[in-house]
Amino acid sequence: MKKNVTLFLAAVCMAFQVNAQWRYTTEVFTDAEIDVQSNVPYGVNFNPYVDPAMLGGQTQMQPLMCDIYAPSFNVDTDSNRPVVVYFHTGSFLPPSVSGGCVGTKEDPTVEYMCRKLARHGFVVVSATYRLGWLANSTDLDLRRGTNLLAVYYSIQDAKTAVRYLNATKLGLGNPYGIDPSKTILMGQGSGGYITFGYASIDDYDEVANPVKFQYQGSTGILGQPVSPGDPYIDTALFGDWDGYGGAATVIGQNPVGLPIIDTNDYGRNYINHPGLPDNVLMVANMGGALGDSAWIEAGDVPMVSVHSKFDFFAPYEEGMVQVPVGNQFFPVVYVNGSHWAVTRANALGNNDIFLNAGYTDPLWQKGINNIYNTNKAPGIYTINIKPANAQKPWEVNNAPWDFWSDTTCTSTGNPNKEYFSQLYIDTVFQYIYPRMLTVLKASGLPIGVEEVALNNGNVKLYPNPANGTFTIQLNNVDAVLESVTILDITGKAVLSKSLNSTNEEKVDINNLSAGMYLVKVKTDKGENIQKLSIK
Repeated sequence: MKKNVTLFLAAVCMAFQVNAQWRYTTEVFTDAEIDVQSNVPYGVNFNPYVDPAMLGGQTQMQPLMCDIYAPSFNVDTDSNRPVVVYFHTGSFLPPSVSGGCVGTKEDPTVEYMCRKLARHGFVVVSATYRLGWLANSTDLDLRRGTNLLAVYYSIQDAKTAVRYLNATKLGLGNPYGIDPSKTILMGQGSGGYITFGYASIDDYDEVANPVKFQYQGSTGILGQPVSPGDPYIDTALFGDWDGYGGAATVIGQNPVGLPIIDTNDYGRNYINHPGLPDNVLMVANMGGALGDSAWIEAGDVPMVSVHSKFDFFAPYEEGMVQVPVGNQFFPVVYVNGSHWAVTRANALGNNDIFLNAGYTDPLWQKGINNIYNTNKAPGIYTINIKPANAQKPWEVNNAPWDFWSDTTCTSTGNPNKEYFSQLYIDTVFQYIYPRMLTVLKASGLPIGVEEVALNNGNVKLYPNPANGTFTIQLNNVDAVLESVTILDITGKAVLSKSLNSTNEEKVDINNLSAGMYLVKVKTDKGENIQKLSIK
């Protein structure tokens, strides 16, 4: 029995040493070790396209929800984990309206990607956002204005989500074990519009000055009087791009606790988590587009993109966004696609962190050398799937990573099968993920080979065997203690303790039974696992 226990402890010790060295660079957790908290409310805001009856009546103040994927605290003691906030696709319409099979935070593609990131050690937030616009209106102001408003709302909601993460760290005891200063945004389809807008909209002129964002008529998108030339986005009504201003007047709560606002007052914005940071390290998109060429300026956050060259609905270079109305397609607004946006970000120096990294991985090179990447722009990976019928370009499979079950959604034909789509998702991941690690390393997160290879000479446990207490001491290494976790021979954590950022700490083990244990010592530079005998 002693030999078996020794072998088991050695195997667990080796596994933890691998985890310490390769966390984030490889999958160090299993699906069984990932916890998912569903329908976590991260904010609330006004949505003119929701039915008050669906919200308990008397209000159009929609709760904003997210699902949170993370390695379980039973197997992961890190309390400063980086975060990825993920935005689903769906044309800014609920599936019940669009008739599509995707468009929620529970989409199979979303779940697959979120679990993949969580298995690498991230906390992943799959966030919904306000949906709805008058996609089939023949009135250009209503079609274009409400579409811009939907994108604008979603950017405000994304800012709310990031501020919520900061609120949980600063005021709620950090229940998700995160470092929100290390947050990355990722979006697919309409989620790509969100990430582009988040990275680039930062002043009023960007949403007010373009003629395409101004009224032609005299009726506003909420029915309010306007004048030709007024901007669709009135910040006194809707708030600004960060979610401030335009404050709604709250006059009560409905039966389910949502705010009721005074619609006689002008403002329609509910300000969530004011004063907290909403900075992110980078954005990544799978499809989507940039609303206006003037949005990207020097100093915006880095961006990388994956995009279909033949995407009919969100152009690869630049062009008109099209929406179907009956058997015809109607133009909405002229936009700039991923290839244009990344090229511009490269030229302005926003992507220097990637351009100077010296990447040699095959997908980075493949993206540069794609036949449709005519200027060999780094940072864009092009999907080359062509329409099956050149006369029907709208039938192109522009999102091969999207999949769903034909048994749960039969309203449209399913172009993809699960295995096929997951291969595309894996390719997307392998393209975007090394760039994520680059910005995280630059932010100070110890990743992979940057961690100190702590050995038993650097980390001393004494006395060993121990009785009642033992001491952890760091020797000959520039590191400080952060936490200690003690595991029994089954691998179960029986004691976890945060330490005081010193190089020596005494640990009370009076409540532990005699036997053999593993002690996992975490420092700011790496981890070490040793055996400890308790008498």
